[in-house]
This record gives sequence, structure tokens and C-alpha cells, in this order.
Amino acid sequence: MNNYKNKNAFIGKNNEELIRNSIADHPSVIQKLIDRFNIKGIFENTAGGGIYGDKSDVRINFTCGRYIDANIKSYRVGFNQLRRTTVSKFCDDFNLSPQQKDELEFLVVEKSKNTKNPLFPIEKQKNWGIFFRENAKDILKWGFSEKQNREILILYDMYASLVKIYHMKDVLQQLPTEIIFTKGGLNIGNCITFQRKGGNGSYSKNIPKTTIQHPGNHIQFKIKIAKLISNLEQFILAEYSI
Repeated sequence: MNNYKNKNAFIGKNNEELIRNSIADHPSVIQKLIDRFNIKGIFENTAGGGIYGDKSDVRINFTCGRYIDANIKSYRVGFNQLRRTTVSKFCDDFNLSPQQKDELEFLVVEKSKNTKNPLFPIEKQKNWGIFFRENAKDILKWGFSEKQNREILILYDMYASLVKIYHMKDVLQQLPTEIIFTKGGLNIGNCITFQRKGGNGSYSKNIPKTTIQHPGNHIQFKIKIAKLISNLEQFILAEYSI
């Protein structure tokens, strides 16, 4: 599991560096960014976001002092993780009551005991549906762009070596937010899922799988990449091949 995580982190960093180095070779893409964000300077350089405390994936700098931070999602097919966290942290971030936190932790642990059962039983769907409907827009913003400086979303297709760039405001405005409960958890619109993380916890054998402390009992939001791209087809800001 640790090797898998390390491999994914390595791939992610490589892809961030690939985009950081390649975007400078496409002046038409830079110009589209300058025009869309009304930037007065000219392109200066790109930098790895990790050198900044707020850690964007890539920062595009201009001579006027303006910069654009990017959130990069590399993908192949299927699902891509948007955000993973503990139930406690999620509840803190969205100001859920102690009673709601206890209930969500209980539901997640119950799901770990029998994954064939729905995360949200029918009798719990009304109240949790209200919460997710009222907070859907904020949850999407929290997932895609928690920091306000994340002004663009970059999707990188590793198979096709294709980079697609979107204005983050377009992403957050255009994504659908209807709530549909599923056995795994729920869907926000047609491309974001909320679920218990799951996993066998082979490197957490000292933590019981049926306790909230087990990493498999974290929660996660995932992206259906094909659906996301379809939703944003009309709003692509720029694209290029590597």
C-alpha cells in the first residue's frame, strides 16, 4: 500500500513538472490566459507550487507580479480522487454538529462491517440529503479549489498526452449539484461521488477495520472524468498536446 501511494505521488509530481515545463512552449495558450484573466504583464516563468505555503500544483508567473495557480488532475480512465479526508475533518470544515459527526462516523463504520449495505440507510437520507443539497456548491469548491488562488483547473490525459485547461469559476458554476443516493454513498450531479474510502488496510493491521481510526473509514470524493469533461466541453479555455 505504501509503495502504491509512493508510486502515485511520484507520478503526480512528474506530471506536474511535465505541465510546468510544457505550458511555456505554447504561447497561444499563455495568451488565452492573459486575455481571460486581463493580465497586464507578459509571461515570465512557471514554478512548482510546492515552494509556496498554500501549495498549488503549478504557478504561472507574469512580469506585472500577477500569477495564476493551477490545480492539476492527471488521469487515465474511470475515477480520479478529488479529495480524501477523515470524517472528523470534513465535519469540522462544514460546521456539522457533534451529533451529526457522531452519526456520520457511525454510518461509515457500519458500512465497513457490511459493504453490501448502503452508506446512508433510507431513514437517514432525508436529513443528509438536506445537508448535501444545501452545501453542494461549497463542497465542490472545497474539493476543486479550497484556496481562492486556484484559478485554473488542468486535466491531463496521460494516455493521449493531452492537456485541457479550464477557468475554475466556469468549473464551479457549471457542475450540476443534484443529490442522488447510491449504495456506496451519494452522487453530486453526474460526475462527483461521495463514499467511504474502503481498502483492506494491509499496512494498518494494528487498527481494527471497524473503528473510525482505520484509514479505510476515511471519506472521499471522486471524479468521473469522462462525465466531467463532457459537462465542461463548452467551457474549455485552452488545450495542447505534450
